[in-house]
Amino acid sequence: MTIGCKSHKDSVVNAHPEFNSAEVWQLSDMRGKEVTFLDGQKKINIQINTEAGTFSGTSGCNRYFGNFKDLGNGKMLLSEFNGTKMACPEAFHKMENSYLQLLRRCDGYRLSEYTLELLQDDKVLLTFEKIKD
Repeated sequence: MTIGCKSHKDSVVNAHPEFNSAEVWQLSDMRGKEVTFLDGQKKINIQINTEAGTFSGTSGCNRYFGNFKDLGNGKMLLSEFNGTKMACPEAFHKMENSYLQLLRRCDGYRLSEYTLELLQDDKVLLTFEKIKD
């Protein structure tokens, strides 16, 4: 009788997932509170392209973009924020402004297969869920 170890290589979850520039993450929580989008409002999302050193997304009304730098160990730098300036209902702009203010404060991240958390120090400010293909 032979006793040995069976490999579970195919079932192991990546302990250190990396950003995939094709993935889009949709906002689900701001400061731990579930986000409810208004009728007609674009969903807030973010896409991070580490190869190009950029981030971009939709902030509820407008598109936004800027530079992304991974500093290692879950730390990051978002800079050079820019965006479009479309007219939208005031309620859309209010949520958009809250989101962008929080995003500007983020200096770290936690990434799993289906969730992206953006942090200020170790406090979660924004939580995103991966948009399924």
